[in-house]
Amino acid sequence: MSTLAEIEKAIESLPPPEVVELVAWLERSRKAHPAWPVPPPDVPREELERIEAEIEGAFPMRRG
Repeated sequence: MSTLAEIEKAIESLPPPEVVELVAWLERSRKAHPAWPVPPPDVPREELERIEAEIEGAFPMRRG
């Protein structure tokens, strides 16, 4: 499997107990490896907002 669509299709074919096991594993993995590091406390809020705007400009998030 190399695409999200293939992974989703494989998940849909799992029996319910294995889906529950997969969800539990994903949750443990998410807690063990947070997606975003906490910014250092000495970074000015304006700088964080500038960085966030730059990221959003380069990688816009789809909304609703």
